[in-house]
Amino acid sequence: MIILAALLAGAGLSQAQEAEAAAPQLLLNDAVAQLQSAESFRLAIEQRGQPYQLSLSFDGVNMLRATLEGADAQAISPDELYISARLRLIIPLTMDIYAQADRQWLSFPGGAPWIPLPAFEGFDVSRLLAPGDGIEKVMTDLREPTIAAAALVDEQPTWHIKATAAGDAVAGLLFGFIDPIDDVEIDAYLSVEDGRLALIEILMLETARDPEAAPSVWRIRFYDYDAPRGFNPPAA
Repeated sequence: MIILAALLAGAGLSQAQEAEAAAPQLLLNDAVAQLQSAESFRLAIEQRGQPYQLSLSFDGVNMLRATLEGADAQAISPDELYISARLRLIIPLTMDIYAQADRQWLSFPGGAPWIPLPAFEGFDVSRLLAPGDGIEKVMTDLREPTIAAAALVDEQPTWHIKATAAGDAVAGLLFGFIDPIDDVEIDAYLSVEDGRLALIEILMLETARDPEAAPSVWRIRFYDYDAPRGFNPPAA
């Protein structure tokens, strides 16, 4: 807390803002509201620790085992999402995904022609930032969020909020790539300067049982709010 106080003072925050920092849920609510009001934002997704296996289907029937190593994405309000995912099957490959509302197109490997294919059944981009749904539901249902020690993200001061969440609640945050069985630990980092969400780390508790292996952690970095569209969607 001493570090946090010094960080807040260095940022030149008002007394009202310092009081708000003592209420982590208020900070989270404001960060979610800013995401919902943004015209766009970019995401960088990285998986660390124990590899997390997932199943993909390119025909709706046969399942293919793969590991998601990371992804870059851009969300466009109100219902568009582009993802360039780095996968490991037998060899490393990229897969591009474009989604509009509940429709999806794949380019596999990345750069190939778009094919309309619902790879993630039940995923609807419009729910990701919808009031009472998606990320808002996750952030309002966190269990006992608390302010931890202040931290830097991209060399910028952030409020660090720790909490736990139900695993099924966070599945949609990674667009169907993960389906946690157990609860997860959440570390959220919010920019002190403007209150925007800068980073979420999700620790998969189901992978933390083996003392010989590092648990699986997902890092989702949020940046370039309101940036221009950085991809070409498939032709309608």
